[in-house]
Amino acid sequence: MNKIVRVVVVFLCYCFAASVYADVLNLDNYLNLVLKNNSELQSIQSNIDAVKGKLAQLEMAYSYSLNVGVNYADDKSKRPLSLDLIPDEIEKFACDAAINKMFGFGSQVSVGLNGSQSNYKIADKDEDLGTIDVAPFVKLEQSLLKDINGASTKASIAKSRATAKAALYLLEYQKQSLLLNAKMAYWNLSYAKTVVDFRKNALNRVQKILDWNQKRFSMDLAEKADILQSQAAVKLGNLNLKIACEQENKANRVVNQFLAIADVNIKYDVEKFEEKGEFFNSDYEPEKNCTRLDVLSSLEDVNSAMYDQIANKKTSGADLVLSGQYALNSVSTKLDIVQDDLTKAKKPSYSIGLKYSLPLNFKLRGILSQGYEAAKISAQKKAESLSIKENNDWQQFLDDWNDAKLKNTLAVEIEQIQKQRKQEDEKLLKTGRTTTYLVLQTEQALDDATLNVLGSILELIRISETAKAFYNYNK
Repeated sequence: MNKIVRVVVVFLCYCFAASVYADVLNLDNYLNLVLKNNSELQSIQSNIDAVKGKLAQLEMAYSYSLNVGVNYADDKSKRPLSLDLIPDEIEKFACDAAINKMFGFGSQVSVGLNGSQSNYKIADKDEDLGTIDVAPFVKLEQSLLKDINGASTKASIAKSRATAKAALYLLEYQKQSLLLNAKMAYWNLSYAKTVVDFRKNALNRVQKILDWNQKRFSMDLAEKADILQSQAAVKLGNLNLKIACEQENKANRVVNQFLAIADVNIKYDVEKFEEKGEFFNSDYEPEKNCTRLDVLSSLEDVNSAMYDQIANKKTSGADLVLSGQYALNSVSTKLDIVQDDLTKAKKPSYSIGLKYSLPLNFKLRGILSQGYEAAKISAQKKAESLSIKENNDWQQFLDDWNDAKLKNTLAVEIEQIQKQRKQEDEKLLKTGRTTTYLVLQTEQALDDATLNVLGSILELIRISETAKAFYNYNK
């Protein structure tokens, strides 16, 4: 019986511990929930997926394509087929099919089949006449100016790809910014909870001083001023605690907003803030192993403007197109004759031609050329400006990091000194060698020192998370 009781007790303790642990929302789980539930992030991710789809679509320019068409016609116009043959009605069924392919060197090749069957109804004939027309063919077109070696097509594809990449980088940058804000909301909540706990402890400390002074006053060992000072300190402690609780509620609402939760009263237990502070006492230093995404976006804008200029120059100028076609033909009233003509290539045909085209709007072409050049220069200047800003921002991050670490080190040292001072004041207070006023001053100094330590930790978190979000996202 006792053994069963022990097993039940152990099991209940395990369940309790597991539930407590489960109630703690760690940072990774929180971010996963943000990615899953946040509408703004979902919208950005959908746009990212859409842009990636457009990037994949660009490759279709060089993909094979199949074109198939059918047509039926009924002609009762009595147009003569020859001087002595006037049909009352012509029925014609035609079809065509071709596989088309564009190659990187600019050639467009089509391989296909044209076919038709015609029936001629003639009044003075006992039976209708009919013909079968079949023509398999291979066709080649090659631009000798605009698209020589695929220059025009490649420039258009490269321009579209650069434009899509620029949009993709900006969307990823927005996603990074939103996730960074979500992280900071999490750590702000952790910080706010820590401040609430600290304010409770501070209130308990001054409450003990008030209780001690009340006992001394009842024995005529303390002055009324000591009681009033202690009461004021307790009131101030309650006020600070109320403000801290309000800040925690605000921080919790921000977290709920990122999690897309309508019930603002839902609260979370999050990771301990002080444990994050211990991490920064190690040799960790911010790193930069990649270019910021807004800079990459601006560089793609430069590429887009450059290729846009090239494509405009190619498409708006003169062109000379070489075309050629080879076909196997057969036109007959009998299917076996058609098959014989095609298999033995008895009636082949071929054609070759050149076509020259020249737009005559020379003035407009000059204006367009100037516009594309200006757009390219504008994109280059913007990219240069963003690149300089990125370097300056990174140097500022390093300076802020070193300053924050120094402030954190000094804040911790000051806190340790204030703790020692408090211990000494407590000894002096018990022996009557100090005053309540001085003791409360020590308490306030310790409170300020502790808050400075927490504030410096929050600053270190902000700097490091920002550096990781924008300059170290590949790791």
